[in-house]
Amino acid sequence: MPRQRVVGLIGCPGAGKTTYARRFDPREGWVHLTLDDLRQALWPPDRQMYWEVRRGGYDGEAQALLHRVKEAALQAALAQGFSVVMADTHLTREVFARELAIVEAHGLAVEWKLFDVPWEVLVARNKARGRLDPAHRQPEDVLRLTYEAFRAPDAWWRTLPADRIEVIPV
Repeated sequence: MPRQRVVGLIGCPGAGKTTYARRFDPREGWVHLTLDDLRQALWPPDRQMYWEVRRGGYDGEAQALLHRVKEAALQAALAQGFSVVMADTHLTREVFARELAIVEAHGLAVEWKLFDVPWEVLVARNKARGRLDPAHRQPEDVLRLTYEAFRAPDAWWRTLPADRIEVIPV
């Protein structure tokens, strides 16, 4: 059995996290955990249904459910010996602090991959995503918000030790 690992991908929507995550082959013991996939599974028929549920008065409940499902899946995958790749934005540490605690409880550390993509490239990729799947396109204000959080001087990922983060070239 290969060594069990957890890889976390940090970056804005459209930065290439999901594409990069495809290199972690499930036939080699990898589980892919992403909030986008869980949103799709819990609120079909498209990703936008989740946002409609939240706007419909279930904001906190929907968000909490989504994160508890991911945490349960992470716990189960690690307990069964799988490696895990998490291709979410990971821009606000508080949002996924419980996931980090689960990883640490298994005696593992997250190997972070950082996707630093210029604004113009994100906008172009977001438009292209919308042409392929309109439900996958982010509103520009959401894209701008994540971009600013990623670039902030006090962004949490800047506190990571250099040996725990790899910058993925665009």
